[in-house]
Amino acid sequence: MEEWFEREIRRVRGEIRRLIREVESLFEPLLSAESGEVEPLYEVIDAGDKLVVRVDLPKVERESIEILHSGDRLVVRARMREPLRLCDVPLYSRCEISGYRLELELPPNVSLEGARASFRSGLLEITLPKRRVYRVKVE
Repeated sequence: MEEWFEREIRRVRGEIRRLIREVESLFEPLLSAESGEVEPLYEVIDAGDKLVVRVDLPKVERESIEILHSGDRLVVRARMREPLRLCDVPLYSRCEISGYRLELELPPNVSLEGARASFRSGLLEITLPKRRVYRVKVE
């Protein structure tokens, strides 16, 4: 009987931890908005010999875009021309959005040498070449 009870308590604790993580993930956009930056819409396309990252950055000037590489992460930050005030939205009533921040984990086969970026009409496109894989013939 005691073993069953302990097992049930462990199961309930695990379920509570899972629910807490799920609730925290729901509030993540709100917390990032309080810092003044939000995650933009983006897509990652595997185009064979390269990886293409497209990021939607409305209300941004080319000069304010910053693309950084840190370890295995690609970080894109950009400032808006003018802040977006969200006073009409109750949850964000004291919030002003002034920029974007996107952080992506890159696959290990991507090389930043030869990377290119272009920005047109609010769309940033970053092209990252993949490293070649060489096979060594065993004799």
